[in-house]
Amino acid sequence: MRETLTIFQRLQHYRYNMEAYEAYKIYHALKLHFNSDYDYNKYNGKAKVTVDSYLKRKDKPFFAKVARKYMTPDNTKNFFISNFIVNPKGWVGNFNEQNYADYRKRNQSLKYNYTNELNELFQKISIFDELFHVKEGQHPLLLKQFLAKKVSLETMCILESLLNYCKYWNEDIEEQYVWKEQEKLIKNYSSVLTFDAKLYKIITMSTLKECLNNG
Repeated sequence: MRETLTIFQRLQHYRYNMEAYEAYKIYHALKLHFNSDYDYNKYNGKAKVTVDSYLKRKDKPFFAKVARKYMTPDNTKNFFISNFIVNPKGWVGNFNEQNYADYRKRNQSLKYNYTNELNELFQKISIFDELFHVKEGQHPLLLKQFLAKKVSLETMCILESLLNYCKYWNEDIEEQYVWKEQEKLIKNYSSVLTFDAKLYKIITMSTLKECLNNG
C-alpha cells in the first residue's frame, strides 16, 4: 500500500509539473507575441522552449497555480492575454485575477460597449474621418479619447482591424514615443482578440448613420 501511494504521488507530481509546463508554454508564446515580431496565431502558439529551461525558473509555482485554476488551454490563454494587455513586458509578479475579471467583463459586453463608445465618439464629430484626422502632427481625436480612457482598448482594436488606421497615423503623427507604444499594444492585441468582423462593420456603419441623422 505504501509503495502504491508513493507511485501515485510521483505520478501526481509529474502531472502537475507537465500541466504547469503547458501553461508556461502558452505564457512564453504570448510574451513573444507582445514583445517581438512573433505572431501567436500564425504559429498556433508554438515557440521554441524546453522543459529544462522551465525547470530552472523560480516562478514555477505561479504556472502550476494557473494550470490548476484555469484547467483548459483557452482559459489559460485568456488569463495571460488579460494580463499582457496591462503588463506587456510579462512580469508575472504583476499578473493578477482582477485583470482577468475586467477582461472577461469587457469581452462579455463587447458589442454593447463598442456601440456605446461609438455613440459617444460620433457625438463629437460631423464626419467620420474627423476621428482619425491628424492635424499638424498631433494626436487625432480617437487616440486622445483612448489615452483619456474614454475609449476601450477593444474598441481601438476592432476599429484597427476594420480600417487599418495605424498605417496612416504612423505617417502623420510626429511624436514617436506615446503613440508607438500604443500602436504596438493595439496591433498585438488585435490579432488575438476574437470578434465577428462582418458584424462589427455593420454596427459601425449603422451607429454612424443613426448618430449623423439624429445630429
